[in-house]
Amino acid sequence: MQSCKRIIASVPRPARPSLCRHATAVHGLGLTNACGLQAAGTYFVSKRGISLKSLFTPSPPKGAESGAEHSKRRSLLKSGDLFHPLSKSPIKEMREKGRLIQAHGCCPTCVVETTSKGHAATREPMFECPDCGYPTHCSKEHWEADTEHHSQMCGYLREANTDEHDLRSGRTLREFEFPSAQLPEVVVNFSDWDTFMYTRSFTNINSDRSIRHVSKVLTYPITIAATLHQYSPFTLRSGLTPEGLKSMTALRATIKEHDLARSDKELVMQQMPLRIFVLGARAEALLPPHLYLQLSYLLPNSPIHIYFVGPECIPTSEETRSTIIVSSRLALKYHKGYFHDAIWNFAPFDPFTDVFFLFSPGISHPRSRDGWLPTIEKLLETKCAVFATGFHERDMDIDVKGLEKDFGSKMDWLLHPQKNPFASLKRDFGIQNLREWAIANWGIYGFRGKRYEVQSK
Repeated sequence: MQSCKRIIASVPRPARPSLCRHATAVHGLGLTNACGLQAAGTYFVSKRGISLKSLFTPSPPKGAESGAEHSKRRSLLKSGDLFHPLSKSPIKEMREKGRLIQAHGCCPTCVVETTSKGHAATREPMFECPDCGYPTHCSKEHWEADTEHHSQMCGYLREANTDEHDLRSGRTLREFEFPSAQLPEVVVNFSDWDTFMYTRSFTNINSDRSIRHVSKVLTYPITIAATLHQYSPFTLRSGLTPEGLKSMTALRATIKEHDLARSDKELVMQQMPLRIFVLGARAEALLPPHLYLQLSYLLPNSPIHIYFVGPECIPTSEETRSTIIVSSRLALKYHKGYFHDAIWNFAPFDPFTDVFFLFSPGISHPRSRDGWLPTIEKLLETKCAVFATGFHERDMDIDVKGLEKDFGSKMDWLLHPQKNPFASLKRDFGIQNLREWAIANWGIYGFRGKRYEVQSK
């Protein structure tokens, strides 16, 4: 039996609205600065952010290159020539990344070999692994002795190497030509990425690498859609609690009202929009706005307002964007600040129309716990559904245990912690330690403030 990906590859390719015609076209959409690597080598686990910078090649200044030079740069790498050691890469950004790892990284074998005082005697990773192309160890001897690297890490690093070279190869990135509105009679399957992309007519996805590229940016809008949609993969049989069913029924009742009102102009004018609050927003707020049309297409009759709230939702102090109208049914709104400080800008809240998402927030991590405590207090008071994700199982487990410790008596679980079928399929590796990795929205769980039943004596 053919796989979904092969079936997709065999479908004729109609013209589709293009997100980007080639790698350089996306620079103007604001992705090249999205949570990029810090000059000081700060890793995203401490910053609680996933870098989207590697997805796109920066555009050169206007007039900086001739047509011939542009054509040569666009055909820099062929599909069979994507693996290169970082130090010898034809891509400048990849060579700089290698130097950054060498300057701020550490040899894992050295970490194991501690001094008599108990302090790690670490050295910079100046030796490049010939199998993955990353500078991983201080010497060939330490590389050969590291069995964990050979058995567990090397394959993923090589995959990351070829993926990043592919994105910068200059080829036309047809996988980013996304489908437009869904036909009403077509049912979307939310089982996993493969079946979703097949039933949603992503006809330009024809390889595992293409799926990895696309999943990294679509994990945010599709995770939201998969949670709210009537065909959600999260059911009573797969982790949804009875309290979770109550919250989701309320939200889906509003979505159903939007569907029923689509042919009545008076009812359309009276509709209350579905308000989706993304708290602690970082990379998800810096995506091209029309990427969120993929969410709107899956809830085609619902007016949707997405509120990005957090101190990092707008990258620079010079940017003053507050509202972007993407379509007649989709608006993106930005508020740079903490939710608990600005809650009265958004009140009142209604569990039938309002839902919160926290993408890899680090609620209970030492560096961010104090900042999240007042926000969680206010969230629980709204009695609205809250869904959060984690980079990996350990990251999610820390947040869940912290919530139970700090707010266990004040909250109900809506969705038990589990793997997210719409997690990014890319692994992001730390600059300071290549053994540390993260997957955007790897797992998901849900909660809300406890509702107390009124009992008569």
